[in-house]
Amino acid sequence: MIENLKLIRDFFPLVLLKGHLKYNFFGLLYWGLLFAIIFESLGANFGVPFLFFSPEYLGEVSLWSFLLLGFSLGGFTMGFNVYSYTKLGPRFPFLVVVSTPFFRFCINNALLPLIFIIVYLVKMSKFQLYEEFAPVSTVLIYNIFFIIGFLLFILLSILYFFPLRRNKDTDDNLPESNPVSSITNKGAGKKWYNYFRENRKRQIYYIGRNFKIHKSRSVSHLDEQVIKQVFSQNRINALIFEIITISAFLSLGFLRNYSLFEVPASMSIITLLTIITMAFGALSSWFHRWAYPAIFISIIAMSFISKHFDLFRYTSYAIGMDYSKDKLVEYNLKNIREKHKLYGDSTESDHAISTILENWKNKFQEEKPKLVILNTSGGGLRSALWTFTVLSNCDDILDQKLSKHLQMITGASGGMVGAAFYRELILRNTLGEIDNKNEQVYKDMLGKDLLNKLSFSASTSDLFMRYKQMEYNGKKYTQERGAEFEKQLHQNLNNYIEHPLGYYKRPELNSQIPLMIFSPTIVNDGRRMLMSSQNLSFLIQDNKSTSYENIDFQTFFSSNNPQEIRFSSVLRANATFPMIMPMMGMPTVPEIQLMDSGIRDNYGGKVTVDYLFALSEWIKNNTSGVVIIEVRDTKRIMQNEYYKEVSLLDKILLPFGNVYNNFTRTQDLDQEQLMKMCSESFTFPFEKITFNLREDYNERISLSWHLTKREKQKISLAFGSAENQMALDRLESALKPKIKKETEVSF
Repeated sequence: MIENLKLIRDFFPLVLLKGHLKYNFFGLLYWGLLFAIIFESLGANFGVPFLFFSPEYLGEVSLWSFLLLGFSLGGFTMGFNVYSYTKLGPRFPFLVVVSTPFFRFCINNALLPLIFIIVYLVKMSKFQLYEEFAPVSTVLIYNIFFIIGFLLFILLSILYFFPLRRNKDTDDNLPESNPVSSITNKGAGKKWYNYFRENRKRQIYYIGRNFKIHKSRSVSHLDEQVIKQVFSQNRINALIFEIITISAFLSLGFLRNYSLFEVPASMSIITLLTIITMAFGALSSWFHRWAYPAIFISIIAMSFISKHFDLFRYTSYAIGMDYSKDKLVEYNLKNIREKHKLYGDSTESDHAISTILENWKNKFQEEKPKLVILNTSGGGLRSALWTFTVLSNCDDILDQKLSKHLQMITGASGGMVGAAFYRELILRNTLGEIDNKNEQVYKDMLGKDLLNKLSFSASTSDLFMRYKQMEYNGKKYTQERGAEFEKQLHQNLNNYIEHPLGYYKRPELNSQIPLMIFSPTIVNDGRRMLMSSQNLSFLIQDNKSTSYENIDFQTFFSSNNPQEIRFSSVLRANATFPMIMPMMGMPTVPEIQLMDSGIRDNYGGKVTVDYLFALSEWIKNNTSGVVIIEVRDTKRIMQNEYYKEVSLLDKILLPFGNVYNNFTRTQDLDQEQLMKMCSESFTFPFEKITFNLREDYNERISLSWHLTKREKQKISLAFGSAENQMALDRLESALKPKIKKETEVSF
């Protein structure tokens, strides 16, 4: 019994695990990140686990994508082994007298990688079977090629590391008395607890030649300097391995314009972790305890330099705008006030909105048609596809009445992407370029993956994005993940929305398509940038407050070609969820940053209220009321919603997490109160009709730019829910021509 406990205590894989916990915690941390991802505890809301469970290469999930993913995990494993060997190897001097010591070390250090691979393959297989509906044979092939990819990198690494050191005085010729098969002999006079005391000179049981368990040999006969010299030689080999890996990694970023080198995003994420692991290992190896101060000082220095010089200053540009130094706009209170239209009723903006409204009304034979406004929520690709599905299905069922009555669209993030695509189809249908805007093919186009290229760019080249440029209309911009997002969006949508913002100005004036108003947040001061192809001064000219909350994009940037900004850049500015896409820098001094409109107005309610107040007289005299269609990715109060007990850790973190976890709910409560207060001032009937995607708390659809086949199916089926069908009936009733004037106000 005691000897068996001794074997467990001194078994090298377990001893190494203990060594990692004690001396190499940061090395374990990277494995912890990977485990957190595959257990869907990290990045699940943003679809990061999907990148691992369903990797894409050349636009599809295939055996090659799993081969590449396995290859990258092999690289991460070898990087972990290299770092661990330089970190822990000297603590086990018996390795000096072992043949091919690095290989033996890797075998005994394989516990964590082996557990990860088993867990990953189980999780991935379940995902492919139940979320992507892949056949069993296909899933089996994915498993096999993942393992082949992993072993391929290990084999290539061994070809380099195997010859590092082959000792003449090895344990391969140990006498038979040394094998572990004899460890059941009890040691006389020893207490059981002595086997768990620290003893640096005790023998270690390791997995050796032919995967048999061997006892370590004593190295007391060797000079200590010889042992140190042997291990110090490994630093050079580790450095060569790191240089080769880092060079290959950076090459992916510079070659990303070639589809062959657009490896799965999950592969690039693992490779990035590999680089970080090896870089930290190199710093620790060469600088020892000075590594942490060196890293901290470097970060502070980079931050300081970025504020005063172009070095380390990374800007995600609004593609199409003029960033010439002589055109930069000063962003200060004086300039905001001067460009804040607070007077006049015959401006360009007033004339434009009057033209739009009159042309909209002239489309109807009835004297006072219903004016429809769309409010759509943020929520990544799920909101984009859900918004498109609601608009398409309603318009098809109601015989195109919705697109005819729809006069203004506003909202946040993904919802506005779906609405923008449907608006483009309305225009193309009007121009005779397409026959049916409600075909399934358009939903399929919109539902394509956007996350893979976004994540690939973020993890391979964004740190060096200033050195990779693209050209648009004769101007050059950095090609970072924001630009890559736009590129992928255009590819998915067959370049249907590849236009400058000004392209839509005339169709909006003619009311061929509804007006769209975007409202990204200016993170520098919390104001909102109102963006449209039209001048929106009419929305803010009666604002008597001194806060100047809303800034009209066309007015403020009149000298920076605001009509030439690419429409997809406007969509991106409105959907820059923190950390997923970079904030968009504008041509100002100091540089202001635009971020997701959902931070201030996730459902478009604030813009809608401003719009209704600014046009209240016209609406009262020319319409029979307003219908607000609210398309939400999550119901206000969901079924089966529950609250858990607050733990000690929750009490510490909850005050901070509350801001993130409840920001949409807080907006809901605020906007509900705002609507109630405003209803007393409106002199026209209006009602809000809501279509909800996620009604059950336990129903999962990730907030991501990637959707699984099962999630797409859920979105398609959600329109047929009882509540959404009731909403459809209400909408159909509201759009019927009214004989009698409405006087009732409802919500």
